[in-house]
Amino acid sequence: MAAEGEADSNRWNAMRRLSRTVTQYSFGIALALIVAGSAGCAGSRGFDQAAMREALHLDSPSASETPPVLPGSARPSPPFRLGIFFVKHQVPDTPSIRKVEWLSADRDQLLRELAPLRDERLLADMFVLTDVRLRGTDIKEIRQAGARFGADMTLIVDGVAGIDRYNNHLAWLYPTLLGAYLAPGTESDALVMATGDLWAIHSDWHAPIQTVETRSKAVGAAAFLEDNAPLHDAKRLAIQTLGKSIVEQLRLLK
Repeated sequence: MAAEGEADSNRWNAMRRLSRTVTQYSFGIALALIVAGSAGCAGSRGFDQAAMREALHLDSPSASETPPVLPGSARPSPPFRLGIFFVKHQVPDTPSIRKVEWLSADRDQLLRELAPLRDERLLADMFVLTDVRLRGTDIKEIRQAGARFGADMTLIVDGVAGIDRYNNHLAWLYPTLLGAYLAPGTESDALVMATGDLWAIHSDWHAPIQTVETRSKAVGAAAFLEDNAPLHDAKRLAIQTLGKSIVEQLRLLK
C-alpha cells in the first residue's frame, strides 16, 4: 500500500512538472511571436500616396484637366435628382495600400451629409445607385445607370486606404511578462483618400473632381491592437469631409 501511494505521488509530481513546462513553453512561444511581430513593424514607413493616387487615377490627364465650360443648357439646373455610385475597387490589399469597403452605414452617412441640400431645394431627391452590373469606374456606364434610375446627375465616390503600423518608445517592454500584453508600444496610423466626381446625365457637363485625405490613429499592445479601428474612423472622417465639399460644389449651381 505504501509503495502504491508513493508511486501515485511520484506520478502526480511528474504531471505537475510537465504542466509547468508546457505552460512555460507555450508562453515562450507566444512571447516570441509577439516580439517577432513587433520587430516587423519597428519603424514608421509612412504612406505610399503615389500608389494610392495611381489607384484612384488622380494623376491621369483626364483627372487633372479642368472640365470645359459648356454653354447654356449644358449646365444642369436645380433641383436635381442625384444618383450616388460607390465604386467597388478591385485593389489587392498590400502592406502599403488597401481597398475601401463601402458599407451601408457609409452610404447612409453621405446621404445625411448631403441632406441640407434638400432643405435648400437644390436636391429634389437623392439615392444610391445599386446596379449590380457596375463594378469599376466606367463613366459612361455609370451615367447610363443613373439615367435608368431617373437621375439628373451622378456622384461617383471612390476611395483607397493605407495603414502604417510601427512601434513607439514603449516597445522595449515587450520582452517582459506584463509588457508583452499591457504596454501600449505599437501604433497604427490609417490614411483614407477619397474622391467625389459629379457628372450631369443629359449633357457632358461635369465638375472638378474633389479629393480628400483623412487620418486616424490607434495605440495599444501589439498583441491586441487591430488596424480596423483607425481605418473605420479615417473613413468616417473622409465621408464627412467629402460630403461638405460636394455640398459647396452643388451650391455653386444655384
